[in-house]
Amino acid sequence: MRNWLLPFFLVARASALLLAGLLGLATSCRQSAAPAAADAAVLMANDFEHNLGWGGEQPSLTTALAHSGQAAVLASPQQPFSYTFARSLGELCPSTLPHRLELTGWVLRTAAGSTARLVVQVVASHTSEAAVAYAALPLAPAVATYGEWVAVKLPLELPATATGANLLKVYLWNDQGTLPTYLDDVVLRRMAD
Repeated sequence: MRNWLLPFFLVARASALLLAGLLGLATSCRQSAAPAAADAAVLMANDFEHNLGWGGEQPSLTTALAHSGQAAVLASPQQPFSYTFARSLGELCPSTLPHRLELTGWVLRTAAGSTARLVVQVVASHTSEAAVAYAALPLAPAVATYGEWVAVKLPLELPATATGANLLKVYLWNDQGTLPTYLDDVVLRRMAD
């Protein structure tokens, strides 16, 4: 081989080896196990690292404390309503509406004055606050310990008159508390009828 062709040959060979390595890596990634199938009963889940469907006042999203990840929401005297999840029942349940729902989450009470409520509320629509269904869990009696995360459950029964246009809201409400309460890792499930 002529000496002036040697650099071109070495570059071409190195490029081919790099390309073969990248293709092998891509193939091995594709052959890894597929993620587990999602639970069909779960209508919404949030660890507050991702906020799809949630909105409200930014100060309620905090990185001060979290059950998992780095973020949670809080309700406090300065911030009485936490971030709020708001989606129509039709978006959550496009096929058939459930009769029973269950909200689970992890709550941390900071001290005795940490007395927020976990709320699931269904109103008529995005433009009408007419009540359809409501459930609230007072956290003071439900979570007796302070400074540690405790799992809580809140069931909700939807009336037969509920429609896909109804708006479901989930939030933490500090209506009378003097200290913050934290919420993380919330899951809304369709329950068997």
